Amino acid sequence: MAAGAAAALALAAPEAGASVTRIDVATGLSFGSSGSIGTGCSYTVTATARPGSSVVFLDEVDGLRTDATFKPVGPTADANGKASTTWTPAKKGQHKIWAAEYISGETYFMTAVNVGTGLNLGPLCFVLP
Repeated sequence: MAAGAAAALALAAPEAGASVTRIDVATGLSFGSSGSIGTGCSYTVTATARPGSSVVFLDEVDGLRTDATFKPVGPTADANGKASTTWTPAKKGQHKIWAAEYISGETYFMTAVNVGTGLNLGPLCFVLP
């Protein structure tokens, strides 16, 4: 999906009854003085949604939204309602991760995370200030 299409979805008017009810970020083997999420390291992001629905993810930092930091961008929720993607943040700072069912006018659910400078050590990530 093109970043422009994802951005257009993000700007759609909110409606009641969002299908995404939760976003979780698994930090895995990340550690360091400025937190547990670092640039250049990969993390599993899981949205809870209706089973079988396609979920689109967006990463917002410094007021700019992109879907380029997620692979895949629009996974389908499994029978338990879990849609997972791999997130690799490219910039340090306060990030907002947005997720919504991939339908026009759907309300996005958001969670905020702080990202430090990551030193990717294979399966480990050391996060610097």
